[in-house]
Amino acid sequence: MANKLFSFFFFFFFLAISSIDSASSSSSCPVDLSYVETTPWDTSGCHKLDEGHCCLTLLSLFGMGIAQHLRETSMFQLPNETASSSCLSDFQTRLAAMSVDPSFVPICFNSSNQFVSNSSSCAGIINTQDWIEKVGPITSLQTSCKGDVSGLQCSSCLDAGQKVTSQLTSINPNATSKCFFFTCLYAAAIVNEFGPLDPTTAGCMLGLPLSGSAINKKSKGSKKDNSLRLVFGFVGAFVGALLAFGIILWYRRWNRKKKLNAPHEEYVSSFRASVLPNSGAKWFHLSELERATNGFLQKNFIGQGTYGVVYKGTLADGTIIAVKQMQDLDSQGDEEFSNEVEIISKIRHRNLLSLRGCCVASDHLKDWAWMLAKSGNIEKIFDETIRAEGPKGIMKRFVLVGILCAHVMVAFRPTIADALRMLEGDIDIPTLPDRPMPLGHESLRPPFWHNSSTTSDRSRTSSSSMSIV
Repeated sequence: MANKLFSFFFFFFFLAISSIDSASSSSSCPVDLSYVETTPWDTSGCHKLDEGHCCLTLLSLFGMGIAQHLRETSMFQLPNETASSSCLSDFQTRLAAMSVDPSFVPICFNSSNQFVSNSSSCAGIINTQDWIEKVGPITSLQTSCKGDVSGLQCSSCLDAGQKVTSQLTSINPNATSKCFFFTCLYAAAIVNEFGPLDPTTAGCMLGLPLSGSAINKKSKGSKKDNSLRLVFGFVGAFVGALLAFGIILWYRRWNRKKKLNAPHEEYVSSFRASVLPNSGAKWFHLSELERATNGFLQKNFIGQGTYGVVYKGTLADGTIIAVKQMQDLDSQGDEEFSNEVEIISKIRHRNLLSLRGCCVASDHLKDWAWMLAKSGNIEKIFDETIRAEGPKGIMKRFVLVGILCAHVMVAFRPTIADALRMLEGDIDIPTLPDRPMPLGHESLRPPFWHNSSTTSDRSRTSSSSMSIV
């Protein structure tokens, strides 16, 4: 009997405790109102006992919590009157902590039921699903109330809010104020990504007056952002201009080089297509012959003929070769070189080395300048960046002296003193010959050449360095 009585008493006690916990849970506020003390809102209206101004401020401030509740639960208002009363009581406590008279709360909010869910509040809207059914998933709020809503963007958002409110009041004409409040809550909680606890969002969509420090901070931040945008904009434009200038400059140089190389490339292509297949010779790159002869080093010098010199070389595979470097050109040089390659490739004699290959490397710059000067287009030699600058007569004189100083024979180039006198205009510049005389010409041939030249090999170079291996 005692055990039964004890069990009944324990069960009754457990039910009583559960009922107290349930009542306590249902009466607690579902909204975290700590933002009241951290949001930089303007309290001056409530300190001056301005009832009308203070009530509007407190409604906006409490609306931040209701909007956050909507963001978290999809419910536009609180679940019941008990929860609403608990939230208003907590709201009073928070205001008192900020030295704001808590008695404003019962004055401004004459009924706790005004924040409780009610199907008759605005067109029967209780949650976000009801909202979508009434106004649709996309409204003007989505295009006007996103992101930073300061300045003109706020005006655009408020205009969009008026349009949506008109759409709702056409369904329920007697709930204009409540539908406008719902529209503000939806814009701040659902549409804007920063949410209702953001001061700028609350200041625009909920009409919360912000303190001067918050406005100044926002203004400074906005000015800083604008300054950064301008700086990055100018830097981006400057870098873009530099990049474009660099690309144009690179293209000009590439195009000029291509034009200068065009005749040589055309000759090389023709030579390789017509001569090499018939001669069985290999095409060497100049770099291969330079490596083989150590850059045509003097110690590898073997001998010289009427039109060229011969160097000893070693290829990468160890083969020992003789490289004949032709050094003089005349107008028929390309044809003569082709003929010589074909002839040597067909000759077989014990005292002659067999033809292994050949190479052509163009000295196009000197040839290009010479042809322009002789054709009367000397101004085309000037760099494009200086064509419009300085007296053209002086620049022409400099170019002509430079061409003379590039004569194929060092001995026949003007001395430094003569070159300076030409540049200064003290002596006339000689007329340019049609072409630099080939080194094999009788008038230019040094005496020792007559004694040492016993070969009949033909060679040349002025616009091209041609080698037979």
